Amino acid sequence: MSAVSLKLKGGTQAKRYLEAIQQAVGGASGVRVGFLENATYPVTGTQAALHVAQVAFWNEFGAPGAGVPARPFFRGMIGNKLGDWGDRFGSHLKAADFDAPTAFEAMGTEIKDDLTNAIATWPGDNAPSTIAKKGFDHGLVDKGIMQRSTDYEVLK
Repeated sequence: MSAVSLKLKGGTQAKRYLEAIQQAVGGASGVRVGFLENATYPVTGTQAALHVAQVAFWNEFGAPGAGVPARPFFRGMIGNKLGDWGDRFGSHLKAADFDAPTAFEAMGTEIKDDLTNAIATWPGDNAPSTIAKKGFDHGLVDKGIMQRSTDYEVLK
């Protein structure tokens, strides 16, 4: 095995540039996307407040005792989109001049839209009795509350 020898020029400038990028990127640490804590279904005469995240969980993994089949819309969206997120985030960082909060805002919006679209495009798979009750066949939509409740939060 042979040794490799490198000579670098402009080390001071490169160091200052990388430190400036690190400072700019340090303004946020990530983004949460999904159904956040404040999203709830409205209280009705017979139903207490119910978190949208709970209903999304039942839809994602199923609720066999209640006859709800698993509809892995969230995991499916992640599986389909995850490979693109790194490049997309890199593009947002560059476009925002490495301002992390701005880049995470853009990324949060995109992933939120991906999730909303995953719900909207889920195929009709309701039981005939559910179709009769709702008047249409869409496994993840009844009144559209879950779909409208997708959201994101930039972590500081």
